[in-house]
Amino acid sequence: MSKLLFATVLFFLAYSVAFSQINISGKVIDYVSKQGVPFVNVSLLASKDSVLVKGSITDSSGIFQLSSVPKGSFILFFSSIEHQKYYQAFSVENGTLSALQLNDIVLTPTSQVLNEVNVKADKIQIQQTDEKLIVNIADNKLFTTATNGFDILKKMPGVQINNDGSLSMAGGVIPAIFIDGKPMPMSVEQLQNYLNSLTPEMIASIEIIANPSGRYDAEYKAIIDIKLQRDKTLGWIGNYVGTLQQGVYTLNNNNLTLTYNTPKVAYTARLGYQTGATVYRYRALQHQANTNIMRTDTWQKTNNTNLNLQFEADYHIKKNHNLGLILRTNQVNRKAWADNTLHFTNSTGEYVLSNLHSMNNYIPSQRNYGINLSYDTRISKNDLHILGIFSQINNRRKEDIQNTQTLTGDLFNYWKTNLLNDISIRSIQSDFVSNIGKGKLEIGAKFAAISTKNHLRYDTLAKDNIFVPDPSRTNNFHYDEYISATYLIYGQKWSKLDYKIGMRAENTHSFANAITSNQITERNYLKWLPSINLSYQLANEQKMTVAYTHRMTRPGFEALNPFKFYLSPLNYWIGNPYLLPSVTKQLSLTYTKKNFYILLNAGREVDPMTRYPEYNRATNVLEYLGKNLPYNDFATLEANWSIVVKKWWRMNHNLGLYYKKEQMPYHGVVYQIPIKNYMINGSQVFTLAKDLTFDIYYLYVSSRGNSLYIMKPVYYIDLGLQKTWLKGKLNTKFTFYDITNTYYFRLVFREKSIINNEFSHWYGNQRLVFSLTYNFGKSGYKLRQNTRNEEESRVSN
Repeated sequence: MSKLLFATVLFFLAYSVAFSQINISGKVIDYVSKQGVPFVNVSLLASKDSVLVKGSITDSSGIFQLSSVPKGSFILFFSSIEHQKYYQAFSVENGTLSALQLNDIVLTPTSQVLNEVNVKADKIQIQQTDEKLIVNIADNKLFTTATNGFDILKKMPGVQINNDGSLSMAGGVIPAIFIDGKPMPMSVEQLQNYLNSLTPEMIASIEIIANPSGRYDAEYKAIIDIKLQRDKTLGWIGNYVGTLQQGVYTLNNNNLTLTYNTPKVAYTARLGYQTGATVYRYRALQHQANTNIMRTDTWQKTNNTNLNLQFEADYHIKKNHNLGLILRTNQVNRKAWADNTLHFTNSTGEYVLSNLHSMNNYIPSQRNYGINLSYDTRISKNDLHILGIFSQINNRRKEDIQNTQTLTGDLFNYWKTNLLNDISIRSIQSDFVSNIGKGKLEIGAKFAAISTKNHLRYDTLAKDNIFVPDPSRTNNFHYDEYISATYLIYGQKWSKLDYKIGMRAENTHSFANAITSNQITERNYLKWLPSINLSYQLANEQKMTVAYTHRMTRPGFEALNPFKFYLSPLNYWIGNPYLLPSVTKQLSLTYTKKNFYILLNAGREVDPMTRYPEYNRATNVLEYLGKNLPYNDFATLEANWSIVVKKWWRMNHNLGLYYKKEQMPYHGVVYQIPIKNYMINGSQVFTLAKDLTFDIYYLYVSSRGNSLYIMKPVYYIDLGLQKTWLKGKLNTKFTFYDITNTYYFRLVFREKSIINNEFSHWYGNQRLVFSLTYNFGKSGYKLRQNTRNEEESRVSN
């Protein structure tokens, strides 16, 4: 009740304060497309001496706001790399102005004046606005050699690319991916396919939100918002991106984007097609209870024939009223072969006791369909955004697993599996923003309904060579979840200080039904998630921001699913339908000065989810189970800086220092081991000729882990060479990834008396990649977002 009262008081306080303030606001639009222009620098200059009084940057819709404007005469100065500079004079008289809504500011594209001559940025540009860190990408020399979106993200402050292609940030947080300000959560594989289709020319900037406020879904502990280049002309344009990579196997990606713009409607079609094979290797060494040694070696080859399609239409109904439609599908078709060997020797490794060979031939597939419908409008000083999403995801997987004793040739066992996984996601959300006085009030709500049906059948070969159902492993699991959320945020600016304070409430009602075991788990919980953000503009292009938030993480559907998924005949993991959501309380401090950025954050996560091993000494089976820990304390210090050494030589570096201490009850002992580690990565970019660029990228991560495992250090080096042709329309790149072939994860269990084992994962990161990008049609293009909803991030293939 007290929290509800606090939220109510906050609401009325916001209104009472807001109506006593003033501001100046407006929108910057492009002369040709008539669309809002993002990331325009807006400077308020004193008329008499042109001294800078205040500054701002337009948001993704081209809207800007200047607060606490004093009495006097001023000049508004608008500057953008892709547009002509623009000046506008105005004055503020004493007592005559309560709020000023300027007419639309129209900027002329630079290409209209310079006859298609591109204006290129000379160095990385880092800007801190409220909770966002903005890194400009387009025409930035530091990203010229990037083959795809992954190569760009790995140079971002605080962002790490794991060897399986997943993204992580400070403290191992998995960031949510936004495109043009809207969420696009997806599985690791879907994210890889999408980022592989992006090139530096397609991305205007990347915004990093290390500590999101209450306006974002509670699931989002961190956000990476990719702002795509927008079309500046009417008519049609196209873009083709093709990559051919050679590692252990060959993999080919082809992506085609076509856009046709009319004065009323913008159409975009995107086609992606992937063929070829990927590789994965798993190795383990385990000392068994009887002192024998078991070595596990798994080699997996996966053939891919994957197709993704997307069609979008943006309809400009009338001024400040827009309707958007997105239709998308992702068709995944694979054939995989996993060759596994269990090699048993005595304790000294001198004598072979047994060899168990396992061959798993399986056929996974996915059919993913989605419809997104959005409506955006601006009435006076108010913005309304409505987004509805429907997704249907159907996963199928058949396995044929034979285990043979190689020393005798005898068939040890033989089973087949058939997995059906159907997921339906429906959500609708509404966001309302009102510029009241010199403050801003944000109110929003969301409802999501998720239903997943899972059926896994095991058939085992019986003595009479007939496959019969295996009731000990066959399972049927249904999960339904309903999420209702609302938030309220108020913010304003006092001189050089900006603040935002808000409250978000999320209610979750779920039903987990393990049909086979006749167990139903119902949960119904409400979480209050406050947030506050303070930003202060210091002198000499310096800015400091302090943020405090509460965030919540629900268990993914895969983590809840109580099915057995085998890594080897004696090794599997299983889900836990009784997992609880975790809540993270975090305080962060950021400081920026030109091209230097530093982040300090610390917090505690209550009920964090983890997997832990359990070893059966009698059967030698090792299973990985899921559970909630009491808490996890963490702290992070990250820094990023870039230097232009010479006109032809640029450097960019990231340094991270990390600390965490989790409470881990395990086998009657509570482990609380402080883990400290560091990470450094960087790139050296050399302009060898006018259209030729060479890049060296390197990364080192020190030893790290958790209360049970030690993860060994990892490092690798990438080399890239890029050249442009045909006046920039054609772009070719060669990239040699992981030239030392050292990027793999190796983990060792701490307590040898409980489990004496170690294992490693390798995803074939060493490879040579050739990339070709060709832009055709009219100059300038727009690649619209592939908008997805939050719940899809909890779905795995």
